[in-house]
Amino acid sequence: MKTWLVLSVALAGCAVDGLDELESVELSEEEQAVRASNRLASNRLASNRLASNRLASNSLGAAALTSSALIETVDGREVFSYIVKCALPANQSVSVADSAGTSYEFTGEIGLAENWATKTPTVAERRWVTACLLARTNYYGVPVQISMRGSHAALSATHGETSVFNVAEGAFYGDLFDDREQSWFACGSKRYTTALAADAQRTCTISQNGVTTMCGFTYTHFCGTALDPTHPAACGNSKTPWTTCSGGGESWSEVITIFLPY
Repeated sequence: MKTWLVLSVALAGCAVDGLDELESVELSEEEQAVRASNRLASNRLASNRLASNRLASNSLGAAALTSSALIETVDGREVFSYIVKCALPANQSVSVADSAGTSYEFTGEIGLAENWATKTPTVAERRWVTACLLARTNYYGVPVQISMRGSHAALSATHGETSVFNVAEGAFYGDLFDDREQSWFACGSKRYTTALAADAQRTCTISQNGVTTMCGFTYTHFCGTALDPTHPAACGNSKTPWTTCSGGGESWSEVITIFLPY
């Protein structure tokens, strides 16, 4: 039995889902990847950062109590929907009501922190969901097919997927749910940044100032290749997917690498 999985990357606010406009990739049902359209805009994620960190103190089902700003606005609910998609598997959902009593249901998709539905998340769960949110964010309003990979079991990929999505774009990591200090990091693949950037439809690993990426994430330079002596490689392993990367004076093991089809 074959399953058709369409992988599309985060879109800007004016974009549409566009699932039927994308080229489908035939993958076996065992292959894991993003299962639906990604529409998280970088400006919406940025404007809801402060509201997101309050989620760390409770379950996703109690979001209206701990982070009401995410539930009260359209932009906030979009960000919250992607938090749920990253955290919970496809067979789980949470219902949250706003202050007017309107109830909204949010369905999971990937399953990086499934216990967060009813419990306070662990540090590792917060970081996996952060990496997922950053990886599914884009500056442009165009659909792009992606493959998300990492050491988490929910991000496994078999040969069919790796052969189609064969160019690493970069890696994402951090903790948007830390109530002391939020962090969001991105490093870029040297090949993608130097050779393919002119044709790039994703720019969250590309920096124009050497400090932040075009999506506003803290830029940690090249992932697996040293840029110069003052900027060592961000990640400890040279081969992709990258599994341990540095940022903010800390080592992060909850890392998601994005691969693109070239």
